[in-house]
Amino acid sequence: MRLAVLLDEAGDADLAELTKLLRDAGAAEVERPRFGEPRDGVRSVDSEIADVVATVTPAIGLVERIVKAVRGWLGQRPRRTLKIVIGKDSIELTGYSTAAEDMLVRAFVERVCERG
Repeated sequence: MRLAVLLDEAGDADLAELTKLLRDAGAAEVERPRFGEPRDGVRSVDSEIADVVATVTPAIGLVERIVKAVRGWLGQRPRRTLKIVIGKDSIELTGYSTAAEDMLVRAFVERVCERG
């Protein structure tokens, strides 16, 4: 399955770190999509374009490990947010982890792995 990460702000250093992080966490393939200029008459959808895309096996342990790694990275940047998209499901995370967010992340991982 494909896992996409969308950052609120994406600098080259952040994207390089996330790409390495996803690979180290076990993603089979990780890439930074390249997009050209939108064609005339086509509206840009910048807010929905992924900054980093990974291919992952739909196994709860692997997806949990990847999401945990991304949350750890985000935790070092407390004023940032990011969105993880897998299929039609998505979850938005902040740099501040809470017990409620932990439960939402667990439910998200279980849901996407069931559909995987």
